[in-house]
Amino acid sequence: MNRLILVFGMLFWASTQFAQVGLGSISGVVLEDKTGESIPSARLWVEENGNQIFSGTDFDGRFSFKGLSPGTYILFARSMGKDTIQVTNIEVKADQNTRLADIRLKESTGIIGTTVVIRHDPLIITADIERIDIKPDDIEHSPIKFNPLKLFSSFNSDVTIPEGSSDVIIRGSRPGDAIFYIDGVKTSNMNGVPGVAIKSMTGYTGGVPAKYGDTTGGVISLETKGYFDLYYAWKGQ
Repeated sequence: MNRLILVFGMLFWASTQFAQVGLGSISGVVLEDKTGESIPSARLWVEENGNQIFSGTDFDGRFSFKGLSPGTYILFARSMGKDTIQVTNIEVKADQNTRLADIRLKESTGIIGTTVVIRHDPLIITADIERIDIKPDDIEHSPIKFNPLKLFSSFNSDVTIPEGSSDVIIRGSRPGDAIFYIDGVKTSNMNGVPGVAIKSMTGYTGGVPAKYGDTTGGVISLETKGYFDLYYAWKGQ
């Protein structure tokens, strides 16, 4: 009996380790107020309950904060020679990306100290992360279920596989940028999974949930059937 309890305890612990769900992200772009040009290397940070997380803009003025717990955040943006902007009441939801309206920094007023401009909710856009779900019935009746990547690409025009290649290109990303997961474990390829063992597939072609890390090439996640799924499928034949 004690051994059985130990086994179930270990299985519960393992499931919590792989079920890294419930995180969200914030993204946007920082521009110069008068010209509308992007501001690279601007400094940004978000605060929640006294905790600070820092980031910066890339060459195009874009930024993102990933792996954020759901909650309400305050964002600060600053650049040399500009006044600091404070964006309040930013709501982060699980498995969603909160896309902010453009942050426009004005020339410094020259007054000693930081000038904080407060912006509010109406300028904040919250968008669901773009997700593709392929259900068991669709997989079961697909003639190409023996090839998981071709199967996935057949359900969405944003996903392509160049002829004579095994690389997956999502929305024009570079070959090799897409990442794959099988039962929550990151892998370099998923073509070794037999079609009969595929339970479901999920893909993200736009914003990627924070639990998958930082990637610009999209994510394809495959869940395999369990022992009982395969057993009952065999019994039903």
